[in-house]
Amino acid sequence: MRHRHHYLVLMTCLLLSACFDEPLPTSPGRPVLYIEVGAEAVGVTERFTGVVQPRHQLVAAFRQGGRLASRQVEVGQQVHKGDLLASLELSDQQNDVRSSQWNVSRTEVLWRNARDEAARYQGLHAQGVGSLARLEQLSSELRVRAAALQQARIELGQARERLQQARIEADLEGVVTAWHAEVGQVLAAGTPVVSLARLDSLEIWVDLPAEWLTQAQKDAGLPRIRVTSMLDAAQSTWAEIRQVDPMLDVATRMRRVRLSAAQLPERFRLGSMVAVELVSAPQVNEPSVPASALWSDKGQDFVWLIEAHSARVRAQRVEVLERSADWVRLRGGLQPGDRVVSAGVHALQEGQWVALDKRGS
Repeated sequence: MRHRHHYLVLMTCLLLSACFDEPLPTSPGRPVLYIEVGAEAVGVTERFTGVVQPRHQLVAAFRQGGRLASRQVEVGQQVHKGDLLASLELSDQQNDVRSSQWNVSRTEVLWRNARDEAARYQGLHAQGVGSLARLEQLSSELRVRAAALQQARIELGQARERLQQARIEADLEGVVTAWHAEVGQVLAAGTPVVSLARLDSLEIWVDLPAEWLTQAQKDAGLPRIRVTSMLDAAQSTWAEIRQVDPMLDVATRMRRVRLSAAQLPERFRLGSMVAVELVSAPQVNEPSVPASALWSDKGQDFVWLIEAHSARVRAQRVEVLERSADWVRLRGGLQPGDRVVSAGVHALQEGQWVALDKRGS
């Protein structure tokens, strides 16, 4: 009876083991990160580094020549309209102003004397005293003194203007971006002295590959451009191409691109570094996977496909259509919903059991 019981237990175990199509793993599966094809559409993203720059910049200069005497502000300093930025040596201009002021005072005294004398003699002439010729002479002298006074005042205004031209004042609210002259340097009229950037019209400058720009101009569906502050990743915005510089950097094959946005976040300050991401729309029949999911063997490209019914990996041959630093666009053998290992692909073998740790990004 006891042997019969052992026989029944043994047969039961054999029947249960026959119910499984796949052998059970002898050890826990290797934890892997994975990505689900199609279920989470991720566009191809390329990343570059840009910098916040002013769209409008003013270069200020003196309207007369002279020796630069002072620089009142430093690079990076914010200035307000009317603030003094720089000045020439003012001794000659100040002497001209003082001389013109003295000349105005002198000619004004002479004009007043001539006016009073003409008024006095006109009163006498009205009473029948004096000659008409003398009255006309005094009236003529008064006109001459009045003209001299007017000319002296004009010369005083010109002297004051020359004194003002020996100073550079800010014409707008902005930030000093560069100095082009040193204290003590003799400058000609119109020589650039200082540059100011307007703060109400900032944009992003970034160097992009010329090949990408050429393809983007042909492609109707241009990638979206996302700009993120390197100081605060939570502050980002979408931008668009405003201008592409015509000059090509022969060494790097890059072109300078200027990006504009409707409104830049607070962290986007003049001179700050930003991350520029070119986000392409994913293709349904040509899925994109992380570049870390791709591996090669004997000149052919593969990904590890996780079998849905067994949690084992299987090498799936693919064709690479487009490649960037972070993502690759593939063709062949992948369907929406397939799970692909996204990290640690070189540590796996065909048919190896895996444990789905978490979904990659």
